[in-house]
Amino acid sequence: MCDNTPPVSDPAAVPGLFPANPLSFLDNALTGLRQYHAVMTALDLGLFEILREPKTGTECAFELGCKQEIITLLCEGLATFGLLEKTGDKFRNSEITQQCLIRDAPLPQQHAIAFQKKLAGFWSDLPRIAKEGPVTCDRAQMFRDVIIPSMAENCRCGLLQQVTASVAAIPEFPAARQLLDLGGGHGLYSIAFCQKNPGLNAIVFDLPPVTGATRDFINRYHADRVSVMPGDFFIDPIGSGYDIIFSSSNPGGKVPGLIPKIAGALNPGGLFINKQAIDDAPYDPWLSLEWNLWTFEGVQKQATRYVFSNSVPFAEYNRLLADHGFVVREIVPIDAQSAMTIAEKVRV
Repeated sequence: MCDNTPPVSDPAAVPGLFPANPLSFLDNALTGLRQYHAVMTALDLGLFEILREPKTGTECAFELGCKQEIITLLCEGLATFGLLEKTGDKFRNSEITQQCLIRDAPLPQQHAIAFQKKLAGFWSDLPRIAKEGPVTCDRAQMFRDVIIPSMAENCRCGLLQQVTASVAAIPEFPAARQLLDLGGGHGLYSIAFCQKNPGLNAIVFDLPPVTGATRDFINRYHADRVSVMPGDFFIDPIGSGYDIIFSSSNPGGKVPGLIPKIAGALNPGGLFINKQAIDDAPYDPWLSLEWNLWTFEGVQKQATRYVFSNSVPFAEYNRLLADHGFVVREIVPIDAQSAMTIAEKVRV
């Protein structure tokens, strides 16, 4: 191969403008790619399924019909970030793998992983997307088959318990009798609220294709005081007479145009509880770029992650609640990315 690069005047001189390896940023990025493909390969091969009990890399390779050297090194790598444990020359699943990554795990993450694979596919398509624009996904199908199941799996790992405990601690909660879960998707919040309040009835409002999945969760948990109301809250009525309207991470959660509808549906003294992404969360251009690689049919996003074209910042939305008869009583931090507003509809 012919090297046509111009000669360096002094090859022994150390460049002062960059580190010894100017491509170290790519090495770091490739580390993440290696780990991603290692995990996906382990899942696809069924490696975690056979490592419920300790086995050597050779034994794993034999059971899976794979090369011993490759599988042993794969196990070594998975052990470095906690998905496997190694004792002597044998590997076995770690606790998090047993809890989340095997077929009959108590906290399965199959849909969340499928969503990650879908996002990885968008990244692979970045050159085309940069020229032609984002991948357009059917809104109902994306929520029903991808986002809602993924959110259900994620929230059961601590977020659901944290949020429902905070809501249950509100003084008015034990006396509440009617709750609307606006854009409630999987319905797990409503199911948990009804478990904490034996006198509560909850309605999960979401798109018609989504509510089929909601019914599956309702049946799974035998939640006979939770029902569904199919519709599009941007267009359709949402009912009335509610003591609590709860909203978590849905596209309408920071849309000012929905506030009058929410206010009109609440009883005087009722509570609007709204968990959303906050404005001052650490900005990550990579996550915002990922947000812009895909979109929903008929929905316009803003450039920043989790922000839609008709949305306003979280703080501004909370200020606008006062214009429609609400008093913001408390803003409860949830995590580094989100907070929950508790607003009361003023009694006239």
